[in-house]
Amino acid sequence: MLKRVNWRRRLCVLTASAVLGCSPSKTLAPDPEEIDADIARPEPGGPLLGSIPGPMLGPFDTYSQALFSACRKIFTKPRSSAGRKPPETALREEQEAFRLRRRVATEYCAWMYYTPDNQYAISLLTDQADPDPTGTTKRCIPPPFVEDRRYPSESIQYIVVLHNHTFDTAISTKDVRFIVDQGNLHGFEPKTKDRDRRLSVVAFFSNEHENPTCDGFYTYTPYTGKILKWTRDGRQWTCMQTHVVKWLTRESLDAPTIKEETAPCPTMGGAL
Repeated sequence: MLKRVNWRRRLCVLTASAVLGCSPSKTLAPDPEEIDADIARPEPGGPLLGSIPGPMLGPFDTYSQALFSACRKIFTKPRSSAGRKPPETALREEQEAFRLRRRVATEYCAWMYYTPDNQYAISLLTDQADPDPTGTTKRCIPPPFVEDRRYPSESIQYIVVLHNHTFDTAISTKDVRFIVDQGNLHGFEPKTKDRDRRLSVVAFFSNEHENPTCDGFYTYTPYTGKILKWTRDGRQWTCMQTHVVKWLTRESLDAPTIKEETAPCPTMGGAL
């Protein structure tokens, strides 16, 4: 069962190892990096969440408003960015510092969804993940369903799996497989007021690690099979296709191949 902690009401402290009882004569200080009202987590030692509450952000009239609000929110979270990866010619100390930041960095993820009120919303975040003791792989696993008590569950349209990559790196094969699985579950063509909107996965990145900002993102849409990269120069956003996704066989969707293939972004059905 999902627990949400409200420190204004002084509930018990939830830690990774135990649940500590509340005492009327002693106040326990919360750890803001472990407990956050915007982050949903499974019970310690329990299974991954099957659903995630919403909304955390919204409602939004447009897709782009929801997208950039989610990006800004994610990069307010602890260790959300390792910063820019240094070139191979960089000093050893710089390389080591980046590897350390990458090892302790965290991926956060959420759903962008569409409501019966013809507006976009963002679910709570989660940082639930497959454990990796080496810290070399970061992969947040969003629950497959959104729980918005304002609407019947079947009325919600699933639009985008949102997450951050801890540095500038493209959509992975695991990202591709996951969003295809979600498409098989929810459909690849959600019904929205935006005719060309398709189910997709977005990976935000920042080039800063101390005060990260939304510097760009990759997006993959199974409907098109293309991976696009959006980058920001001041207030101006530009787009370039970086990769295409191919499948080894028509019978199996377990083995996507991501091939580098640059091209201008399509004029229709783009991310913005």
